[in-house]
Amino acid sequence: MTPPIVKRFLISFEQHKLLGLFIFLLSLGISGIFALQPEPPAPEATYKASGQLSYSNPPPLFTTTGEQLQQQGRLINVDTLLGSRVQERIKNQLGLNSQQIKQIIEKNLDINLPQAGENNLITLSYNNAKTPEEAVRNLGVFMKEMVEQSRSINTSQLRGRIDALQKRLAEVQRDLAAAEETFYRFISTEGTPLLAIQDGSLFAGITGSQRQQRQLKLILEEIDGQINSLVDQLGLKPEEAYIAAALSADPILANLRAQMLQNETDIKIRQKDLRPEHPTMVALRKQQSTNEQLFQERAQEVLGGSGQLKPLKGQATRQLRQDSTLDPARQQLANTLVTLQTQREGIEKQLQSVQQTEQDLREQYEQFPDRQLQQARLVQEVETQRALYQTILTALVDAQSAEAETTGSYAVAQVPVVQEVIPTRFAVTNRFLILAAGAGIGLVAAAGTIFLLATLDDRLHTPQELRDLLSDREVPVLGKLPYVVCFNFDGKETPILVDTDSSYLAFYERVRSNIRRFGSRSSKVISITSVSAEEGKSVTAFNLAIASAQAGKRTLLLELDLRSPSNTDAMQVEPDPEASAEPLNYYAERNEAIRLVPGIANLYVVPTPGPLRQVVAILESDELRKLIEDARGRFDLIIIDTPSLSKCNDALLIEPMTDGMVIVTRPGITRGSMLAETVDQFTETDIALLGAVINDVEQVITMSDLETQGFLEAEANDEKPVGKTIS
Repeated sequence: MTPPIVKRFLISFEQHKLLGLFIFLLSLGISGIFALQPEPPAPEATYKASGQLSYSNPPPLFTTTGEQLQQQGRLINVDTLLGSRVQERIKNQLGLNSQQIKQIIEKNLDINLPQAGENNLITLSYNNAKTPEEAVRNLGVFMKEMVEQSRSINTSQLRGRIDALQKRLAEVQRDLAAAEETFYRFISTEGTPLLAIQDGSLFAGITGSQRQQRQLKLILEEIDGQINSLVDQLGLKPEEAYIAAALSADPILANLRAQMLQNETDIKIRQKDLRPEHPTMVALRKQQSTNEQLFQERAQEVLGGSGQLKPLKGQATRQLRQDSTLDPARQQLANTLVTLQTQREGIEKQLQSVQQTEQDLREQYEQFPDRQLQQARLVQEVETQRALYQTILTALVDAQSAEAETTGSYAVAQVPVVQEVIPTRFAVTNRFLILAAGAGIGLVAAAGTIFLLATLDDRLHTPQELRDLLSDREVPVLGKLPYVVCFNFDGKETPILVDTDSSYLAFYERVRSNIRRFGSRSSKVISITSVSAEEGKSVTAFNLAIASAQAGKRTLLLELDLRSPSNTDAMQVEPDPEASAEPLNYYAERNEAIRLVPGIANLYVVPTPGPLRQVVAILESDELRKLIEDARGRFDLIIIDTPSLSKCNDALLIEPMTDGMVIVTRPGITRGSMLAETVDQFTETDIALLGAVINDVEQVITMSDLETQGFLEAEANDEKPVGKTIS
């Protein structure tokens, strides 16, 4: 059995053999052109100069920056050493232009860097020089400028580092000065409280204030006791005692009080004899009023205007006179009471001052953590800036010291040495070998192209591929049919099995049996179609009808491919020539349309009057529908040959009048995408698909096939099976 990939390749080779022949001849022609080329002239001798650069070993370095520059210099690549500035200097020394310098670097100059584990030598060679002097001179200039470029790169890197460090140092110096100024300003304002807290004097001040408050409170309690005792003795409050003592001590008030007493005495004595309107009584009352006014004014003078005295009339005047009549002993007690009150007020103010001092000290003590954290933060900021400043300053001094140590990272280890290069003259390879190689390449290219086309081909070239696709979509395979080779009654080759003894009928009988097995027992009207043309759907329909008739079934073959001519001439049935003029009348006359096939028992056929124009109208006509309904009652099996689905939708129009549909496929013709799309469409629209037939399959007809055929015929006729042989 041929593998599927080989089968597919052979089919593609048969279809594209001209393309493969063209590719083969093209490759052979190109190789012939190369084979016929004349031998090139012998090349002239050239000169090659070789030299070496090594990593330089500078004198002992005393700076870290110098060592870093030496290490970095060894990592410089060749492109950097041959930069645009180096090329410009080389161009000026050699008197060349930019294009020539570029061509020399790309074609003439070879630079080999040392591999890992090898010596530190860089090998340079200048090739294809016309004279030894040119090779030595050009390579020497390149080596000198590469060494100079290495030194220039190290110097520029060092200068750039120094400039960056100086710029950064100035910024850090400003930041350090700002941090120190902030710290000094904080110390000048908050340093004393912090120092007082740190040495304990602030806490001692708080304790001393509390002790002083307790002492002052004890003194106040003692003074309050003395004041309360004097108040009880005098019956006067401290303010009243002050007024009474001041008034009693004034001699003018004492004189006025005596006069007022004398006037009151005269008024009381005379009012018994004189009327109130009497001039003497009026004069006494005026004098009394004058004395009271003078008394009040004097009292205000004595009190210094601080007392808010009301006019001394009635009870108030008497109370004032009473307060101003203290005896010396009571005056002494009143003065003592006033003194104690004054002392008490002073001690209270002193106590308030001490309490305020304690409160201030406590507030300072409570603010100590924040101030201490702020002080620590400022100290840390100053130390950080100072450390950064010192680090940058150290790096700057190191870089400035390394400036005197800077040298190139490369040195000339070996001056250019020239040698003559005599090119080898290669003879033209054997022409027959070139032709053979071209032929081999052509065969491979042609076979590869054909294989690629076979891979890209959408057609299913083997029965197994068709079976796999149908199985994936759960479509039963009703049978595999061989390529039919038969001869009609006139001796001409035909694929229709007009020979009733043909061994091919067994394969079609299997298809008929599978249709009954996969379909229902009442399925009588079967339509045969295909996805595309040339898949053998008409041959399958004709041969399936012949096999059914040979099985003893009354069979009708209905040709409904109205767009193509009839194929019944292979059965010696000629279509009605007048049917194409009136096709509806043709199908309406059912007895005349149905024709008996001569030479094949039980087989009837309705030839197509095609090709016709108004096909859809005929397929949807009542005449055709009645013809099929009448045939359903008269025949055991009705097989309808319909056009392919890629050509038109006639098979779908006929499908409602049938009991099922069979799709015919053929390896090498059926396209997988079209078949899959058709099956999916049938599944979505609930079209009764009985199965598929794989046509044109390589088959070996054995005796078992003949015995099977005989058994099926005997089964259909209720007879004992008889074996047949092939002549």
